[in-house]
Amino acid sequence: MSRTSERAVKSLERLIHDMAEKKGIDPDKAVHVFRLIVSPTNSKGLSDEDLEPLTGYKQGEIRKILRLLYDLRLATYRRGRHPKTGSTRYYWVVDREALNTSIIRRKKAVLEKLKTRLEHERNNSFYVCPQDGSRYTFDEAFDYEFVCPRCGFMLEEDRSSSDYARALEEEIARLEEEIRRDEKEIFGS
Repeated sequence: MSRTSERAVKSLERLIHDMAEKKGIDPDKAVHVFRLIVSPTNSKGLSDEDLEPLTGYKQGEIRKILRLLYDLRLATYRRGRHPKTGSTRYYWVVDREALNTSIIRRKKAVLEKLKTRLEHERNNSFYVCPQDGSRYTFDEAFDYEFVCPRCGFMLEEDRSSSDYARALEEEIARLEEEIRRDEKEIFGS
């Protein structure tokens, strides 16, 4: 597995954890199944029946997890025959190409959010509560008559706003470079 794929796996494990939690699936189990099917030793694929003794999870749980991975476009399957019964089996693998493109898509989405946040920082003045650290735009502070609605302290102009914008700029530059490097490594462009 390439270096990008290793980074992608770690990032995607967080995504799988969060999505499983939202779907009512045990997130630790979902990540465990993902690790098994993303393993380099799993070149031919694992069926839900193969995964059951490896994990100790019920087939129903495993199928829900596999469906989640399929819906996230991280896992794919091929049909095959059970060696003894001849019945149809589905062998699950992680599509390495999809894995890398998924992580690049996620990074680009984060990049867009950071750019939006930077624009918001540049286009607004901020006020902060010296007591609890709550931060408000000028319009919000004006609506509250420059008094913190949480604790009643007078709001002060946020002098760290330019530092925050600078940190966002640095993170944006770092992420853009990382995306360029990943795309070059994956697509050769």
